[in-house]
Amino acid sequence: MDKEYKVRRAAQRQAIIKQRQALTYEQVQTLSAQVRAQVLAHPFLHEARTIASYLSFSGEIDTIELNQALKAQHHQVGLPVIVPQERGRMDFYRYGSLEELVLNQYKIREPVPSLEALIKPHELEVIVVPLVGFNQYGDRLGMGGGYYDRMLKKISANCLTLGLAYDFQRDDSIECKAWDMPLDEIITPTQHYRFHHKY
Repeated sequence: MDKEYKVRRAAQRQAIIKQRQALTYEQVQTLSAQVRAQVLAHPFLHEARTIASYLSFSGEIDTIELNQALKAQHHQVGLPVIVPQERGRMDFYRYGSLEELVLNQYKIREPVPSLEALIKPHELEVIVVPLVGFNQYGDRLGMGGGYYDRMLKKISANCLTLGLAYDFQRDDSIECKAWDMPLDEIITPTQHYRFHHKY
């Protein structure tokens, strides 16, 4: 990967994260509620689905209430668990409540892994994907660890990939490489972008 590309992406990442972290708690909650309402009304979620989600942190769109609301609508919801023995790998596990979660090496809460709770990639019908930025084609700028790019290569072709973002996270100067996996849809407080139709 050329150095200039990496430097450019790092600068884009840093600029967007700085904007995100400048939001007040009230702004995060208000904007997250607007995103959550759109997700819960999504036509693909009118019937129970197996969904991989995540726990938000550092000013991201708040997914804690979203995850609880999805579970209340009878969806199976899984959260990521980092696999320390294998670089860039994570698996998804169903969880019962926030109280059951434990801190991983990055101080992010995750389910305790168990065979019964494991959700295999081909079982996923929806994957809710965190992102730092995105462009007009649904290309995603992530944190740079490659966890989601690897996971998105394993899921079924019919699995809906759904990003959650603030409106200011769209940056049409974001470039992508062949290994980057574009998202099907991205929901922001004011927009529902549909890049690829899956249903």
